[in-house]
Amino acid sequence: MSEAPVTVWRVGQNSDSEYLLVLRDDASHLLPMSIGPCEAAAIWSVLQPTRANLGRPVTHDLLRELIERLGGRLVKVVIDDLWNKVYYAKLYIQLDGNVVTVDARPSDAVAVALRTEASLFATEPVLMSALTPGEPDEADPGSGVEGV
Repeated sequence: MSEAPVTVWRVGQNSDSEYLLVLRDDASHLLPMSIGPCEAAAIWSVLQPTRANLGRPVTHDLLRELIERLGGRLVKVVIDDLWNKVYYAKLYIQLDGNVVTVDARPSDAVAVALRTEASLFATEPVLMSALTPGEPDEADPGSGVEGV
């Protein structure tokens, strides 16, 4: 299954008070997903460190620290499935010459990836399934999304 690199395009709260994470690939396809407020704050704190100081380490910092202290390295995160409007992701951790995969919620995986500077990917089927039929790719599901 082919993977496309993605980046965090927006994270925040929309006008319906939902927290959203919007990823974007090189072809400007947008991958919007609902996330929890804690995960939104954890992602925002990395993207805007001068504006969003959480005051103390959060769970994603702990995960980064555990991976590094155990001698591992987060190689990449892949958002690899969408089922019943729920996204799924995997962490790819290199440890002792092997790559171990760990299932994770995409929002948690993105928060850890940003802290370790690991690459983010989405599979092509996930990116294509996120497109709403009849809606142009350029549509902005993140419009009105404001930072946490």
